[in-house]
Amino acid sequence: MKRLLLLSLIVTACAPAATRAPAAPRTLASVADSVIRTPPLDRTHWGILVVDAATGRELYRHDARAHYIPASNTKLVVTAVALGTLGPEYRYRTPVRAHGMSGDSVQAIVVHGTGDPTLSARFHRQPLAAIDSVARAIAATGIRAAQRLVIDVSAFEDERINGSWEVGDLPWSYAPPTSAFGIEEGTFRIVVQPGPGVGAPAVIRVLDTDAQPVSASILTDTAGARTRLTIDYMQRTDTVFITGHIAVDAAADTSTLAVTRPEQYAAHVLREALARRGVSIAGIEIVDDSVTAAQLRTGGTVIHEIVSPPMRDIVAAILQPSQNWIAEQVLKTLGAVYRGSGSWDAGLEVEREYLVHTAGLDSMSFSLRDGSGLSAQNLLAPEAIIRLLAHARTQPWADDYRAGMAQPGLQESTLANRLRAMEGRMFAKTGTIANVNSLSGYLVTNDGRELLFSILTNGSGRSPGAVRAGIDRIAETAAGGGS
Repeated sequence: MKRLLLLSLIVTACAPAATRAPAAPRTLASVADSVIRTPPLDRTHWGILVVDAATGRELYRHDARAHYIPASNTKLVVTAVALGTLGPEYRYRTPVRAHGMSGDSVQAIVVHGTGDPTLSARFHRQPLAAIDSVARAIAATGIRAAQRLVIDVSAFEDERINGSWEVGDLPWSYAPPTSAFGIEEGTFRIVVQPGPGVGAPAVIRVLDTDAQPVSASILTDTAGARTRLTIDYMQRTDTVFITGHIAVDAAADTSTLAVTRPEQYAAHVLREALARRGVSIAGIEIVDDSVTAAQLRTGGTVIHEIVSPPMRDIVAAILQPSQNWIAEQVLKTLGAVYRGSGSWDAGLEVEREYLVHTAGLDSMSFSLRDGSGLSAQNLLAPEAIIRLLAHARTQPWADDYRAGMAQPGLQESTLANRLRAMEGRMFAKTGTIANVNSLSGYLVTNDGRELLFSILTNGSGRSPGAVRAGIDRIAETAAGGGS
């Protein structure tokens, strides 16, 4: 018996090792199907289309004809249309006139707003530096006094806030009112610090300027309490009302808020800047009717012109950090330039005409309400985005469009800390609002092919990070070259 057992052990030891079945290749289809069908993301609505840019061959498709809320993927539209119509070299030009000159005094200094969205620290390094340069230029003419500082905002409509935006978004830096003349992207900053003891009023400071009226009632709370601020924009006044509390042991809290009236804010900041340079202004007037504005344009002397950076730089300022206010300013500019009305409706008409008649999109594949994607009423199909991306890559401004997008590793872009393995190979637009996450753009595979991709998700009910992880896994697999 022992000899039989020994023989058995010898035979077993000498037998060849069992061969493992080879792992199934991780194709784009297998990975994408797994991501969208595995809980908890299986409850999410996914629209995906990945296409080989050179051949037009579809590498993966899932529900790509359906409409999705695109969030900030909407910005891909307004920037493409701006480059395709206004052109990458387009610059905003804002004339400044002096009326009734008499020695070193004038009756009025008039600023004719054209919607320039670049009068901010993003383009001028320091807050209020842009407006200070305007004051310096005016003072250099020798003017020392003006009865009125007139701000002509007739180029844009009176509706400053899009009717499809949520009320809760309006106080914050991502949803400021639009205006034909605005500075610092329609925002101002406050710092809140705890008072000397529990129950004491907090200390409030408005940074840079006091041009935005603020009324605050913030109390100092017990140690460890969470800072909570409530911003009331429902008052029929230009004042921002802030209530809330801050812990007695909390660090100073800085918030960026939307101004109530961008043109009023800009006018007061300009008056302050002029005063520092020895130019006194008796009063401020805002002109929003076209008749009065036309009269102001026929007389007087042009003493300065504010000239913006080119549209290619403005496009990058929209796409890379996903800047809402600049996107809306550009959309209204399209309406003002091509329809004679700086309104959302006119700008959307220009977009629609370009998308259908120039870019060749199916007119039923999109329905848009704003330029930034803040509206939850925007609708885009992945097919529509892919068609737009395909059109853009054939245009003279293709490099400007691509370079303007967010990129992995690019500082201050929305992909700075995502998909780092794809640095230099992905140029895309992110998108996030409540229960909406998206990523669309261009990517280069490991074997050097260029792909167009659009991944839109709606109704996830999950954290943005969880959905982004699924989106990124699909994008990484596509970049790997699996089809």
